[in-house]
Amino acid sequence: MAQSSDARPNGPEGMLTLVCITCGNEMFFTSKPPKDEPCPRCGGTVFRSFFTPTVRDEATESMLEDTSRSISLESAPSESPAGDVRDLNNP
Repeated sequence: MAQSSDARPNGPEGMLTLVCITCGNEMFFTSKPPKDEPCPRCGGTVFRSFFTPTVRDEATESMLEDTSRSISLESAPSESPAGDVRDLNNP
């Protein structure tokens, strides 16, 4: 359901993703989504929304740096403290 990208004079340019709470179906929009459109898979009307900017700016770069995870293969996996593992084994 991706729609053509329009100039956005009133806000950031990006892609809106709506995820249906009932079935998990994803719908993607680059312009204003249709109002009150139900999920095409299950007919649900409650969605979780995510907005992804498509144009980099300082705020977007800062947010990505602050929320990124390291995927270095050289780093050792974190281990749970021994006390936490012992606590899990006690009823």
